Amino acid sequence: MDTLVGLVSIAGFFSFLLLIYCVHIQLRRRKYKQIANELGAEYESQGFFKTGKIAGASNHRKYTVENKDGARGSGTWTIIEMQCANKGIPLYIYGRFFKTFPNWKYAFTMGDTTERVFVTNITLKNVGIPLEEKYKIEVQGLFQEFALLDADVFRKGDIRIGQDTMSFTVHGILKKLEVIRQILSVLSTVADRIESAPIV
Repeated sequence: MDTLVGLVSIAGFFSFLLLIYCVHIQLRRRKYKQIANELGAEYESQGFFKTGKIAGASNHRKYTVENKDGARGSGTWTIIEMQCANKGIPLYIYGRFFKTFPNWKYAFTMGDTTERVFVTNITLKNVGIPLEEKYKIEVQGLFQEFALLDADVFRKGDIRIGQDTMSFTVHGILKKLEVIRQILSVLSTVADRIESAPIV
């Protein structure tokens, strides 16, 4: 009898936790529906246990706002992705680049590099490579205006500029409409600049 009572108690506890989690997810879904509505975008459901995705356009550029779980239990991340036809080098800018702007330890391009390990050379594909001097003035000019913004979110997130898209990734779930609007505005402006004057 005691065993049965114990099992019922454990089951009741886990059911309570599941109920709290479901309510939490539904509140996040509701918030993202409101944000999508305010942005004039579409809300796309991704299932009962996910926040969902916002898909819209800013200055004629398609974008998405989505939450994803990180690798190996690193928490939840918000990824804002936007169209960008980049004919120059790919860029990866860590948030710390903006803390003491420009901090070149946190600005990379992507490519292949060869490193010597013991007695052999190993080629690493598509890894971060520190920016060469010839790119630094253009990259600094690209982000100078945004480094002056009083926006802590840019110091906490990472910007990635590939060939067809660019993205901003930050830890946690962005729920503030004005912050999302600001990020979309910055991405749109950077995309315009990259397309008109690619860094090559």
